[in-house]
Parts: sequence; structure tokens; C-alpha cells
Amino acid sequence: MTGFVSAIQDRARQAARATAFSVMGVVFGLVGLGFLTVALWIVVANHESALVAYSVIGGLYVVLGFILLALGAQTGGSPDTGHRSGHRHDTRDHAPEAPAKEPLVQIAEGFAVGMQAGRAMREERD
Repeated sequence: MTGFVSAIQDRARQAARATAFSVMGVVFGLVGLGFLTVALWIVVANHESALVAYSVIGGLYVVLGFILLALGAQTGGSPDTGHRSGHRHDTRDHAPEAPAKEPLVQIAEGFAVGMQAGRAMREERD
């Protein structure tokens, strides 16, 4: 049982480390984006007016937002045509894959499994 608990602790430690680096990456990326926005505003405002600078930067962010929304709406896999290497793909031969879970659902399930494991360990001790 100790190996199971240490494996869970290692996985939790790795997940926490990955999450911390991801959050730091997002924060630094947003700070950089802020500086680049200010630099772009200064360049456009020097060549045109402040109104044009606001319009250009606002338009860029709207276009970028729509692109990111479109990328987020795409499905993860490529469609399977069923014809590879000259033979037909029969879907009855394979079990259907479970749909990918949302990250928050995975976190909630991990929390519930951890709570259950903690209760089981407490009951064994008593």
C-alpha cells in the first residue's frame, strides 16, 4: 500500500509542478503581451492619431480572439474515412473510445479518489 500512496504523491507533485509552470508561463506571456501592446500603440500613435492606434489594436485583438475561438471549437482528432491501405475499417471490431473529459472534471475526480484513499487509510489505521 505504501507504493500506491507514494505513486499518488509523486503524480500529485508532478501535476502541481506542471500547473505552477503553466501559470507562470501564462502570467509572463500576458505581461509580454501588455508591453507589446503599449509598444504598438506608441508606434501607431506617432504615425497617425490615438484614435487610429486604439482602432488598430482593438481590431487585432478581436481578430485574434475569433481565431482562438475557432481553434478551440475544433475537435481533437481527424475524421477517419474508413479506407486505409486498401481495406475497409470495420467499426464493429473496436470498442468506441470514451470521450475526453474536461480538465475540471478530471480534477474533481482526482480529488474524490484522493479523499476516498485517505478515508480508506484512516479506516485501516483505526
